[in-house]
Amino acid sequence: MKRSISMFFIVMIAIAGFLASPMAASAAKYPTRPITLVLPVGAGGSHDLHARGITSIIADILGQPMIVKLVPGGAGMKGTGFVAKAKADGYTILFTHNGFDQLVPQTRKVPFNTMRDFKTIAKINHGQPMFISLTNKPWKSMKDVIAYAKKNPGKLKWGHSGVWGAGHTPSMQLVKAAGIKVKFIPHKGGGPALRALLSGQDDIGMAFPTQARPHAKSGKLRALLVTGPKRLSKDPVFKGVPSAGELGFNSVSFQMDRIFMAPSKTPAGRLQSLRDAFVKLTKNKSFKRFMRSIGEGVVFVGGADYDKNRAQRYKEFTALIKAMTAK
Repeated sequence: MKRSISMFFIVMIAIAGFLASPMAASAAKYPTRPITLVLPVGAGGSHDLHARGITSIIADILGQPMIVKLVPGGAGMKGTGFVAKAKADGYTILFTHNGFDQLVPQTRKVPFNTMRDFKTIAKINHGQPMFISLTNKPWKSMKDVIAYAKKNPGKLKWGHSGVWGAGHTPSMQLVKAAGIKVKFIPHKGGGPALRALLSGQDDIGMAFPTQARPHAKSGKLRALLVTGPKRLSKDPVFKGVPSAGELGFNSVSFQMDRIFMAPSKTPAGRLQSLRDAFVKLTKNKSFKRFMRSIGEGVVFVGGADYDKNRAQRYKEFTALIKAMTAK
């Protein structure tokens, strides 16, 4: 009897010790309040469009709302820094892309280290940016644009979503490969950049199919070139748009990974809860319908798997920066 009582107290002490441990704390019920999803871009871009649909659906999976907060500026670094400084409790996370995570921090001094300070929750898909222009402009193709730029060096107003971003990087690659001079105009995200082009403020811009599709269908916007080696052959609107590879610009290639991230010190249990929620999201019928409605596919990569290659991709962007800044 005494032995049974002793064993009971030993077990109770062990349980009490576990409940007081960080592991138990991270495994406790989560979330119990809304989660803030920070986007380091302005309104109206492809990230904003994705976020509005995703947050409305994943709330049912998490059992709590996920609230979008736009923090544009600094080529994505203002919003990234906002999350880096936030309490690592799983209630402030980031919806960003590989350019902001692996490229831009190498081009400027920032008070954080993305490789050290963030872990990936999930990659939801990726996108190929396109070069676009209004249909009332005198050019009908990228060859026409290049010919115009050579005759009028520095005159073309070329908008993009931010320095070294998903629009600026392939634009610099093309301009360098074509041997032309243009006037680059940065904006605080893809949404503001698209609005500047549609208003006639910019001559050339960059956009993802999601953003450009309704304006191309209305006849206001023309897609001139798709980055990368291949056309968007499965896209009913843009399948006829030539690729950079077709025109011999093999260096003009940028795939933007749309990724959700959390501060690296987020409790392991909470990080795993977020990762599990995004796995469930990709299987959700409402999510699949939403993605089809905006013309996007799902190319899911789990957070742990994505993190395995981040350091290597960081090094690849280091080489890209050196190549692009070499005189």
